[in-house]
Amino acid sequence: MMEANLFESGSIEGGEGPAISHRRWWFLYTVATAVLVILLGRSFYLQVLHGSEFRVTAEGNRITAVPIPAPRGIMYDTNGIQLVENIASADVVLNPAGLPREENEAILIERLPALLPVTADEVRNAINQARSTARSVRLVAALDHDTLIALEREQDQLPGVEPVSSLVRRYFHGSDVASVLGYTSPVTAEELKDRPELRPTDITGKTGLESWYDEQLHGQHGVQYEEVDAAGRTQKQIDRQEPIAGADLDLTLDVELQQYITELLREGEHEAGAVVALDPRSGAVRALVSYPSYDGNAFSQPALRKEAAAAILDERQLLFNRAVSGTYPPGSTIKPFIAAGALAENIITPGTTYQSTGGLSIGIWNFPDWKAGGHGTTNVTKAIAESVNTFFYLITGGDETRTGLGVKRTTNYLAKFGWGAPTGIDIPSEADGFLPSPEWKEEVKEERWYIGDTYHLAIGQGDVLATPLQLAVSTAAVANSGTVYEPFVVRALTWPEKDPKEQSTTGHRTTIPAADIATVRQGMRETVTAGSGRSLSLLATPVAGKTGTSQISGTDKTHAWFTSFGPYVEPELVVTVLVERGGAGDKVAAPIARDIWQWWGDNRTGS
Repeated sequence: MMEANLFESGSIEGGEGPAISHRRWWFLYTVATAVLVILLGRSFYLQVLHGSEFRVTAEGNRITAVPIPAPRGIMYDTNGIQLVENIASADVVLNPAGLPREENEAILIERLPALLPVTADEVRNAINQARSTARSVRLVAALDHDTLIALEREQDQLPGVEPVSSLVRRYFHGSDVASVLGYTSPVTAEELKDRPELRPTDITGKTGLESWYDEQLHGQHGVQYEEVDAAGRTQKQIDRQEPIAGADLDLTLDVELQQYITELLREGEHEAGAVVALDPRSGAVRALVSYPSYDGNAFSQPALRKEAAAAILDERQLLFNRAVSGTYPPGSTIKPFIAAGALAENIITPGTTYQSTGGLSIGIWNFPDWKAGGHGTTNVTKAIAESVNTFFYLITGGDETRTGLGVKRTTNYLAKFGWGAPTGIDIPSEADGFLPSPEWKEEVKEERWYIGDTYHLAIGQGDVLATPLQLAVSTAAVANSGTVYEPFVVRALTWPEKDPKEQSTTGHRTTIPAADIATVRQGMRETVTAGSGRSLSLLATPVAGKTGTSQISGTDKTHAWFTSFGPYVEPELVVTVLVERGGAGDKVAAPIARDIWQWWGDNRTGS
């Protein structure tokens, strides 16, 4: 009885603790065995089946990849003068992998505006963008040295905030070259989305050559792999892939000529204007000035953001490239090209004469000449030289007894010289210009086309519009006897350890007989020797040209034009000048061209 009671109570004779039943021993043995099997299986899984994978993961926890920005390509003018350089800088990015949890991000929103030139809203937006895109986001570009040091002191308390190396552009000639070179600024979210090769710390071209050749200038980033400790401090360099610099651009631009022209416009206190100088033998652009302009450094260097904001808000439209994007009524500069069409269509011959008596009357309408009493007996060369309106009314629109070109043939010949379409220059935002037609007027203005519209077209008024670049290109076609070249600014692209890539010259013939163009050339030469361009007659370099004064619709203001080429026999340069609201072409634009030609003769041809 006692044995039974003892057994039932779970005690063992001679033992000090409670006895364990065979069933419980078996349960404990089974559990222990199962745990051991699980541990062995997990170890086999980690070390054998996925050992290499987890070793890489562990390695990644202590190795970091530091981007090395690729140097952006440099630009040089036609004489090898360096126009831009890269400056080492530092940006601040938000790395989504290191950002605190959303409930703890207030520390960044509160602390960063005290350290950096950012607002709380900008920090909040950058955090949201980094989280949503799972990509680092640039918060601040081009930190100054003192701010960078202050940030590094507190970096341990700012999770996800990283200073990284970057580059900014510095333009040596400021606003003098902005119309050609353009500017760079930090990459945008849209650009990052469209171009996978870009990084949040990159800069991209926004205007000018910086924009047109952005992919070639950009280069290929490098990377440095570093071993870091738990606090993120670099212990040693593991590996390094060197960056590959972007292509250098060799330009046709003559920066000294560019600067001289800009200074001429500045000293003349002109409200606004543009000058284009190019080689009629190839289309190579020697100068392309839009005045007034902006300093590209203000946009490329974030420290100058106040200057950039001022440039954007300036009422003079500093960022508007008047040379390639501005369209203006061409005034009498249109006349040589209409004369070429009339000669080619046998509307006139070099010997055809009309009497200029001061104007032309059609019904109750009178279309005046600029000279009271007229110019007398006039042939085509005199009509160009003295800018005789009556002559061009007749060869374009005709009258009751004579047939002119008519609007369709007139605009067709203007198009042959490159009017009404982009020239194809390697600078963005080029305007088309505009050639009106009866169909356009009927559709847009809901009016029929009158003979007066044709007469207005004949003297470069009404709805016809051209850019200064288009006029320079068409003048070059007269200078070279009929080839319309596509203008270009970049002569060659040069990559490290590669042969330069030369840009090919592109041009097409106008189909206008060379003899007819020779007659037009003679008329433009007489403009300088005996006509409205006589202010250039004493130059050592013999030039030919055409003045223009175009009325601004709805005002009493006029644009001043002068387009020219020289030397007359073997032309090597075209110079086209526009002064907005400047007055008469012969009194304002022609003297500017004269000074440009004088500089060219003294400094480039030795004439």
